[in-house]
Amino acid sequence: MTDKAFIEYAKAHQLEALISGGALEPTDKHDYVGAAVAVRGALFFRNAADPEVRRAISECYEQYREIAKDELKWLWRDGKEPVRIKGGNLPSGTFTSYSDKAALTAYVTSGDASADAGFWHFQVFGQQRWREARPHAGLNALTFSTSLLYVAENPAAFQTLFVDFARRLKVVSGYAGYALNLSLAKTAANVPTEYQLAKQMIAFDVGEPLLQAARLRDGIKTVGWLTALDKELLDKAGGLDTLRNELPPNWYALYDLNGGVVIQAGRRPEAGSSTDGDENGPPVPPPNYVILNAALKSVRVPSVWQLQIGQPGSASPYFATTAESDDWLRRFDVSDDRLVDYKAKLLHTPLLDADCTLPDRA
Repeated sequence: MTDKAFIEYAKAHQLEALISGGALEPTDKHDYVGAAVAVRGALFFRNAADPEVRRAISECYEQYREIAKDELKWLWRDGKEPVRIKGGNLPSGTFTSYSDKAALTAYVTSGDASADAGFWHFQVFGQQRWREARPHAGLNALTFSTSLLYVAENPAAFQTLFVDFARRLKVVSGYAGYALNLSLAKTAANVPTEYQLAKQMIAFDVGEPLLQAARLRDGIKTVGWLTALDKELLDKAGGLDTLRNELPPNWYALYDLNGGVVIQAGRRPEAGSSTDGDENGPPVPPPNYVILNAALKSVRVPSVWQLQIGQPGSASPYFATTAESDDWLRRFDVSDDRLVDYKAKLLHTPLLDADCTLPDRA
């Protein structure tokens, strides 16, 4: 798909990307937007209770707000009612005026009503200092998203946000690509919708990153359009030279991350849907993701326990078991023989150029 065709596709499918609430739960109410197809980044980092890190989170939000502006309409915080906001402006100290004994919770969304999912969101969960100090504590998480149309019309803007945020937060790992933003008010009722899309489009993210951060202390969850590794994980993966040998620069851009790396795989995010025009056909893994997965498989966590938490007694399926959840982690794994085939397929995919990459490639 050309860049122009991608923009037209994004424009034509804006309304279809908003999915009614509880779409696969017949007994639930459907009078709200339950899910929104978006491009989402997830970043995992340490020391959320430190004032320096909380200031960095605030700086990330201000950079994001400059882009999102009037799209941002609601502020949610744990234990409080959602608050309507204008122009993305938040109460002073939203990210910084916390005791280090309290968790940092702030979820900014773009739905017309507070219960509606939207394309745009900025969400952060930071642990209390005492909790993060425990020997087996997980990481903190920040997620942000934009509409697909925004990515189509601004081919390097999302990458700028992701790389800038990753550097500022000194992240351990992160990834970005297609995802489904779920209603904060009724998340569990819309989990089956996410499951169904993930079965149709293999490159879609699954699950709430803010919850999965607890399992990502020592490795990555997945690869995506953008994938971040700190220096320790990069070294475990063989180092920058090894990645350069595995990831040809015509299709992969590498950016420095405080000694680690952010990897851009392709011009734009991939969904990994069927290529035969049949929505019921098997999903097709994008070659650039399969090759990147092979290069980083050694630093992937072995398990995330459970990708999704649905409604008790739900009649619709979701990733409710560890076995199925961990199979999803391995969805891009292929044999060495098939990996050669994917490398051949990569040669027929669009090349990177200066329009869709950042100027400071490593």
